[in-house]
Amino acid sequence: MGTANVGHGIVVGIDGSDSALDAARWAACVARRLGEPIDLVHVHPLTSGDGTDPSEEAVLTAAEAAVRGAVDRVEVRRSTPSGKPDRVLTDLSREARMIVLGHTTTTEWESMIRRSDVVSVANHAECPVVTWRSRDGFQPPDGRPVVVGVDGTEVSESAVEHAFATAAALEAPLVAIHTWTEQSTLTYGEGSRFTDWTAYVEHRREEMKSHTSGHTERFPDVAVSYRVERGKPDIVLLEESKSAQLVVVGSHGRSPLAAAVVGSSSQGLIHHSCCPVMICRAHHRSETEAH
Repeated sequence: MGTANVGHGIVVGIDGSDSALDAARWAACVARRLGEPIDLVHVHPLTSGDGTDPSEEAVLTAAEAAVRGAVDRVEVRRSTPSGKPDRVLTDLSREARMIVLGHTTTTEWESMIRRSDVVSVANHAECPVVTWRSRDGFQPPDGRPVVVGVDGTEVSESAVEHAFATAAALEAPLVAIHTWTEQSTLTYGEGSRFTDWTAYVEHRREEMKSHTSGHTERFPDVAVSYRVERGKPDIVLLEESKSAQLVVVGSHGRSPLAAAVVGSSSQGLIHHSCCPVMICRAHHRSETEAH
């Protein structure tokens, strides 16, 4: 276990959009469960003028009203720092427990050729980043599961840690999913089409149980199920997002262009998920470090 201090406060990027207001509502629900304050942050560009534009305060006032309407008894703090939004929010991630943003307004292709603040923060933040997505508008935490992608890598381990902690806070079941294709196995070849993969699937399921045993002991109230699904991770997790309340994935922090070349589940989910997505990088402070 690490020794670094976990960050505090849930930072919400507010830009005046309806998506940001829904993100603030969702963040407030999570903050209430975690006993954390909400930091509503509206970043404005560097200017030569002094003071805060009244319209910026109006944006934060609307966001605070949305938070108060969703949750009672949560501490709300407001700030209007200046600078480039992605850089300011990335700087804030060094001390925050979580960053929550509205959904990106760029397509995957557009993200490769012009900056998306959501993608940039997700690729560089030092705490988990949640991008709010929904087909049906804001929905408070409910009985739907938290889904986490598991592939045995260091970034996957970070995602698993945060998924357990979040599921515990939301009192939600957790579904751990490992995906595979014949091409990912050592025995791949022409004869693979006729192979009985039952033993392989069961082996992977038992591996997941073994690798997460420490988390199940730490969070005994979290009901966990383990699934091994045949298919590409981005496709499988996108399908799962239709019935989940949160999907959690690890990310190597690749640029959108690099992700397009080598593939990235997190990038695809950022643009297409049907529910909020939490992106965790390998150097993120784990929730276990808070205790």
